[in-house]
Amino acid sequence: MSPALAFLGVSILGTWGLASIGLIAAGIIMLFFPGDPTTSSSNTLGGIFFLVTGLISGGLMQVVVAPLLGLDAPVPFRARDNKPHAKMTRWTKAGMVRDYTDGMPKEVRLRTQRVLIVRQGEDVYAMSGLCSHARLPLGGLPGSPIKPMAVQDGCVTCPFHGARFAITDGKAVRQPFASSWNNDHPLLGGLQSKLWKVIKYIPMPYQAFPVPKVACPSMGAEDQQTYPVKIEGGEISVGLPK
Repeated sequence: MSPALAFLGVSILGTWGLASIGLIAAGIIMLFFPGDPTTSSSNTLGGIFFLVTGLISGGLMQVVVAPLLGLDAPVPFRARDNKPHAKMTRWTKAGMVRDYTDGMPKEVRLRTQRVLIVRQGEDVYAMSGLCSHARLPLGGLPGSPIKPMAVQDGCVTCPFHGARFAITDGKAVRQPFASSWNNDHPLLGGLQSKLWKVIKYIPMPYQAFPVPKVACPSMGAEDQQTYPVKIEGGEISVGLPK
């Protein structure tokens, strides 16, 4: 990607993002810090309108602009779309076993796939690098405070919202925004779970307009897509879809 195109994309993303944040902030202010109660307008209706508009705008921003920058839109995965290992016959090299820290997930790009590699001793497992909850990277964001979390009880934990998946079969063993996660992570857990519930569970009579199903944030995670792995001479190969 050329520097000029990257600058343009980041500029659009930043401007659109700030506008979306402004709408969300206006909605929160109107809902929780209402102004003069003697006015004829409804603070609740106006706040919900701004909040919903801001969340939809932010979602559209990520869906439309993010792919142009090589990022991933926050569209949840569905377990019914997971492919069996028998169809994963496009073997791709993913480096040597020694290249991976034991017990620490690491995301790699294999062709066009974001794959999370997990080493447990001499065994290696692979699953989708994006969480099935909100398509956020299980390996965290490089250069940010959000880092990958060590494997615990044979499970990978999403560092964003706390969903947990078994490394052997990708089964979702803990849903995002669990109470233990929210207590330990006030911003990524407690606060975000409340914001997500605001738009998802607004009673219909108070909605300024019907919220499209695709714009409603999911509160649950489904089983992760896993990939077959084979090791030959200490080198890892991951089977990808044809």
